[in-house]
Amino acid sequence: MRFGYHRRRVADTLAALKASRALAERERVSRAALEQYQRERVAAIVRYAAANSVFYRERFEGLVGAGPVDLAALPALDKRLMMDRYDDLVTDRRVRRDETLAWIEGLERDSLLHGRYRAMTTSGSSGRKGLFVYDEPGWRAIMAGFLRYNALVGIRPRLPRRMRIAAIVGESPYQMAPQVSSTFSIGIHRILRLPVTMPLDEMVAELNRFQPHIMNPYPSVGLLLAEQQLAGRLRISLDSMSVSSEICTPEMAERMQAAFGVRPFNLYASTEGAWGCECERHDGVHLFEDVCLVENVDEQNRPVPTGEPGARILVTNLHNLVQPIIRLELADVLTIDPEPCGCGRTLIRARAVEGRSDDVLRLPAQTGGTVAVMPGHFGVVTRDRGVAEFQVRQEGDVLRVRVVARPGADGGLGERLHAAVTEKLERLGAAAPEVVVERVAELPRANGGKLQMVVSDTRSPAHVPRAPV
Repeated sequence: MRFGYHRRRVADTLAALKASRALAERERVSRAALEQYQRERVAAIVRYAAANSVFYRERFEGLVGAGPVDLAALPALDKRLMMDRYDDLVTDRRVRRDETLAWIEGLERDSLLHGRYRAMTTSGSSGRKGLFVYDEPGWRAIMAGFLRYNALVGIRPRLPRRMRIAAIVGESPYQMAPQVSSTFSIGIHRILRLPVTMPLDEMVAELNRFQPHIMNPYPSVGLLLAEQQLAGRLRISLDSMSVSSEICTPEMAERMQAAFGVRPFNLYASTEGAWGCECERHDGVHLFEDVCLVENVDEQNRPVPTGEPGARILVTNLHNLVQPIIRLELADVLTIDPEPCGCGRTLIRARAVEGRSDDVLRLPAQTGGTVAVMPGHFGVVTRDRGVAEFQVRQEGDVLRVRVVARPGADGGLGERLHAAVTEKLERLGAAAPEVVVERVAELPRANGGKLQMVVSDTRSPAHVPRAPV
């Protein structure tokens, strides 16, 4: 089984390398040519789903005929419905939701469902765990997209000595990031996988021993490692760096660049197949829309004009046939840049990836109504050199800024942060709520080790116990 799995990884890697060359060519074709490719892939996926999935056959009845497929005319899909109707949605009747979830929980790393499928779960940050099964073409398309990311950030084979890559990822082997790194663990690079929940001193020791050329942590972990590097406890020299899975504000990127001498590339990746990455200009995230189509929409799933933030995105995976993903709602808040990138790539760019709509705070506005405050707006907290990491909690009419301070942070930290957050909210047009700043020894991590920057619990009473800085 292990030998056979290794052969599959090699075959997947070789196929992905071939497919990635096609992706490299496609990212610089005209918009008209790219959109024609998207229409062809959408038609193939939709027709296959309508013919082979009980769920989609019912859902698309009367909407898919012999003529062109109008994606916008098809209903959107939310994760709850997908999971409730999972057994009817997939096109292989052997794949069953409950059995697959049990299989994932009971097996070790590096196994294939029914000997042919990659199966993985999401961490459930939206409150409901998602299950995703990839067939061979679908997974190889994901791998080709990963190789495009490699090219963007400068990861390439190095001879005679292999490139050393440190991937700081979630602990579960059945999430997207560990599955991706596992596929490419065939000897091209030396890869060190560290769980994001590893104690910081142990992580520093492992990185000092390994001496990576490339590092990919969560942004919050990258900040902690940056402080260790600046303090001289971490001693690594990076050729390049990327961050993923959490919001990375400009202030966070600047702090990491000051520590490591390289500006981190922002990688956007979802288990559903929506991927993107910054190019060398670091001026927005190029979405890999020839692998997974992304529609930026408002709360009624109507298209949002470029340059304006959406309420969510709808994703359509263009290659996976065993579990067709067609207009699946994701709560990610994006703003699409209306201008082409100076790098020459014609892939659309997300000017900003501002978090999940679930994490957007809606505060009373100074002029009446409400104002939306995005997670990225709290980058003013990270700007203070006394902050190692932080979390903002909305508790009724109180905003509690919980801060892990850097060693030696002065006693004026709380006052500075209070002023910075209050000023930012006022500039955004919010009737500033009561802001409380408190120091904590550590912040809880959930959902695969991710740190949620903003937590809203408007059900909490306004008069909560306070422990200000």
